[in-house]
Amino acid sequence: MENKLALINGIGITMDEKNPNCQGIYIKNGKIEEIGNTEAIKMMAEKESAKIIDLQGKTFLPGLHDCHVHMMNTGLSAIGIDLYHCRSIAEILKTLAEEQTSDQEEWIYGYGLDESRLMEKRPPTAQELDARFKERPVYLADRGLHYTQVNTAAMEAMRFLGTEEGLIKDQAGNVIGRLQSKANSHARKFFFDKMTKEQRETAIRYTAEIAVKAGVTTIHAMEGGDLSSDEDIPVFLELMDRLPVHVVLHWCSTKIEEVIEKGLSVIGTDMLLDGSIGSRTAAFEESYCDDSSTKGELYYSDEWIIDYIVAAHKNNLQTGFHVIGQRGITQVLDCLKKALNRYPIADHRFRLEHFGFPNQQDIQRAADLGAVISTQPAFTYLRGGPDSVYADRVGAKRNRRAYPIREFLEAGLIVNGGSDSNVTPINPVLGIHAAVNPPYVQNAISPYQALRLFTIDGAYTAKEEKIRGSLSPGKAGDITVLSHNPLEVLPQNIKDISIEMTIYQGNVVYQK
Repeated sequence: MENKLALINGIGITMDEKNPNCQGIYIKNGKIEEIGNTEAIKMMAEKESAKIIDLQGKTFLPGLHDCHVHMMNTGLSAIGIDLYHCRSIAEILKTLAEEQTSDQEEWIYGYGLDESRLMEKRPPTAQELDARFKERPVYLADRGLHYTQVNTAAMEAMRFLGTEEGLIKDQAGNVIGRLQSKANSHARKFFFDKMTKEQRETAIRYTAEIAVKAGVTTIHAMEGGDLSSDEDIPVFLELMDRLPVHVVLHWCSTKIEEVIEKGLSVIGTDMLLDGSIGSRTAAFEESYCDDSSTKGELYYSDEWIIDYIVAAHKNNLQTGFHVIGQRGITQVLDCLKKALNRYPIADHRFRLEHFGFPNQQDIQRAADLGAVISTQPAFTYLRGGPDSVYADRVGAKRNRRAYPIREFLEAGLIVNGGSDSNVTPINPVLGIHAAVNPPYVQNAISPYQALRLFTIDGAYTAKEEKIRGSLSPGKAGDITVLSHNPLEVLPQNIKDISIEMTIYQGNVVYQK
């Protein structure tokens, strides 16, 4: 049975520079058949007995993209305890105690732990967790996913030897349950590996439902590897075609043969080359302002990175790395240049995930090397500014240059927009607002430029610009309907625009 849908009486922003505006659109069998004025589209729809939706002046645009989502981690919030609201260790312990179940075998899982919001400026130690939950394993995930805090029962279950890299100890040499670097990877692998297939499916579907309510029709999903579990990958591959969103699966792995075997075209991309600002592990040349003992961490050697990039390119796989600190950015660009000298390849679209604190030279180098930027405007909007965790960690001078998207675009870089959910929420409208209204005005871009991050340029960074990202005949019938036009409202009001409808492959998958 044919699937036919027409939208009329709308304000269409096509993101197609050859035909930028329209009033209506006709979608047939999941693809855009025609765009045009209301009369022409209505006539075509009536002739083919298509369903017609009168938008009554609402704005419609290409289905919005979220180009950096941890779908499995986000979905776990369906079974976890949200700690983001907590302002002290006592409140964390109280929140965990109130929501724990009577099953003493079940792990207590908390997420959204943000030590910068806590009065003590640190998470609860294993000993503090033990005092309340001695027999019950407790697993708390840092908001940025760069460390895990656990109690003794959890550490014993995970069978730590006590010598692992990233196993943080106090001045007396006692393990405090804070797990970074390889210890964090070990903990995450243990926790995620013990999930059932049904739990994994529930988590993925939960995230997809959040996405469509936020107007998202395409997700770039960062999965497997040290971020969650490689056991997630077969579940994604089995489920993706049945989800109400298009998923571009990024297996954050080093196993090139296995990625090829699964039929995927992307490898790595969110593999951590350095860490995060919140955990003081993003790598800088200068020390952190609130802890002069550290400049952050680099997790891989130059030679390993170069070999990895060359191997990916030889196998026609798009790749990239997570880089936030200036030292991490410089390292990956040095390695990309050497890899391209060793094995030249055109149109590789090497992805730099986050690209938070580059210097001007490295912004231009990234453009010259043909890289693309995958960034998160809400990071600085929600966590930047003069009185913020970013300001505390890196100081005013570095903070003013955090995520300078305007400079990226001026250098000629193609940039996409994402959330890094569940670090910030899946909410492209908030992302667009944040890009237009950053904490420091010199980093602001125009509403149209911000729309590009979450539509056509998002598609470009996944090598999908020929099949989605704009409202053009032959492209995917993915549409987001908004209550107001983001190009016409006052810039400070963009965040208040609501999602009225989400259409995926010609089907209405969400309606307000």
